[in-house]
Amino acid sequence: MNYNDLTKHFTEEFKEYKPLLQEHIEFNGEVLNHVFFGECDDYFIELISEEQDIDKMKDLFHFFERMATQGDQDVKDLLSVTILARLGDSKKLLQTAYKYMGAETRKASDEIEKFWGRY
Repeated sequence: MNYNDLTKHFTEEFKEYKPLLQEHIEFNGEVLNHVFFGECDDYFIELISEEQDIDKMKDLFHFFERMATQGDQDVKDLLSVTILARLGDSKKLLQTAYKYMGAETRKASDEIEKFWGRY
């Protein structure tokens, strides 16, 4: 998974984020991956905290696992600092997220939590 194609892969799999990506491009003039996924964080947090659409959560964490295992270093960095670090802002949210994380996503989450001194 290549950093330059990340939003393309993401919005192909999660079509509901295409309008958000379009707004992002209109506002920024280009795709800024960390900014775009930072904008998505609120939606991820809502999905995880409600824990109602289990299939959607599993799909999302499967995508995160692919980022962790198949992504280039920039993709892995984005996963850690833009997505997982935000999930770790809430212990309760992180505990819920742990149930859906794959092994490499969990490893990346543990590393970023340790970095921030929250582990």
